[in-house]
Amino acid sequence: MSLSSISNESLKALKKGVDENHQISCLNELGVSQKVINLLNSVGICSLESLLECKKENLLSIPNFGEKQLSILFEALSNYKNLDF
Repeated sequence: MSLSSISNESLKALKKGVDENHQISCLNELGVSQKVINLLNSVGICSLESLLECKKENLLSIPNFGEKQLSILFEALSNYKNLDF
């Protein structure tokens, strides 16, 4: 699986969900492992809103957060591209 950036459609849907306080604004609702959530929380990324402000490079600079965790995170985020808010 190649690491592509999140599509603009996905980002727009996610940002709209955050703005409307949709349930997926909570990182626990993404469907990623607790390890990924804990790694994000360790650097102050505690909401979907703060996650969306991060660049790929910033995420990869988190200790113990590598390509595998990034791939898991992007895959989970891509599942929301077809949501209607």
